[in-house]
Amino acid sequence: MTDQSGYVPDAGFFSFVAGSCTNAGLLDAAANLLTKGSWFGCRIEWYAYNNLLNTLIAHGRAQDAVALFESWIQDGLYSPDVWSFNVVIKGVCRVGNLQKALELVERMTEFGCSPDTITQNILVDGLCRVKQVNKGHEVLRRLQRDGVCMPNVVTYTSVISGYCKAGRMKDAFSVYNDMLQSGTRPNTVTYNVLINGYGKALDMESAVRMYWQLILHSCPPDVVTFNSLIDGYCRCGQLDDAMRIWMEMGQHHIQPNVYTFSIIIHSLCTQNRSAEALSLLRELNMRADIVPQTFIYNPIIDILCKGGKVDEANLIVTDMEEKGCHPDKYTYTILIIGHCMKGRIPEAVTLFHKMVETGCRPDNITINSFISCVLKAGMPNEVHQIMLIASGHASASQKVHSHQCQRLDMSVAV
Repeated sequence: MTDQSGYVPDAGFFSFVAGSCTNAGLLDAAANLLTKGSWFGCRIEWYAYNNLLNTLIAHGRAQDAVALFESWIQDGLYSPDVWSFNVVIKGVCRVGNLQKALELVERMTEFGCSPDTITQNILVDGLCRVKQVNKGHEVLRRLQRDGVCMPNVVTYTSVISGYCKAGRMKDAFSVYNDMLQSGTRPNTVTYNVLINGYGKALDMESAVRMYWQLILHSCPPDVVTFNSLIDGYCRCGQLDDAMRIWMEMGQHHIQPNVYTFSIIIHSLCTQNRSAEALSLLRELNMRADIVPQTFIYNPIIDILCKGGKVDEANLIVTDMEEKGCHPDKYTYTILIIGHCMKGRIPEAVTLFHKMVETGCRPDNITINSFISCVLKAGMPNEVHQIMLIASGHASASQKVHSHQCQRLDMSVAV
């Protein structure tokens, strides 16, 4: 096929245009171009195919990537290499399809290529992510035994992470020892995984020991290291130790991130230390590099409401909204119950309507708690309307009648 000038598109043309489409997010157009390239007898560079497959997977279209990959092979459009297989295997592992991943590994020999360390790392990580850490560990052992593709720090860390997530810290530590004995040097990620695992297991002695191993092996601690230590101490109720770690971060020139603030604020609220939590919230709001998140505000709003300080809670919500941080269903539930507890039913009703009008669908906890409060306030006629609005069978603009609310000035216990 030619245009009016007699120009015949060549492989370079298809590669360039398909690559441009891929980079522009026009993935279906890129796939169509690469497929049609064969009509002109073009042998398009493998990079163009791999780039599109990788981008499809990055956009959550792993199944489309696999379908294209297999159709291109079947039609003889290109001969995949190890990188091609690794891209697709990683994609199917990411969506939890380990069976397909194993099938693709078996097919590699058809094209004269063998799994490399990256392939094995992808498999190990995929197995551990779907809680098949024993199988992941078996792949690691096979690599150690065969000596063809030697495991590296990523392989070991994936298995350690799998055991930590399963709460099997003895097994995680055993793999760590195997790692050291093999001469593979752990990195900061390895130690972070172990510190986090021990923290979640409430074994802060071992977590701290891993921290000092990190320092001994000249691995630079990062914000994740300190977050894991802080979280571990908070889980153990050792908030003062967590605050000490918070202060030590500055000595390493590491700034707390949004999760550091969240962990500390939540723990302070759990221990009823609202003044300190509010102080930290003010510090966070002064950080231009941190975008406030609803999950940071909710514990403070909750502790204020439980303490009967609903007006202060309302001010926090106003401040939160001014920063572009919108209340979620937990925020609204906390506020509705808080206002009911103070006998301020009209405001609770207004909050319920606002919740629905903003597209935040109340769950059973919100609905049941609100109905309980309304019934205890002597407003049984309003329950039906609340149920209709919550189920979507009535508009939130059809207000719950509040003529009874205006006369109420009572404390309602949920």
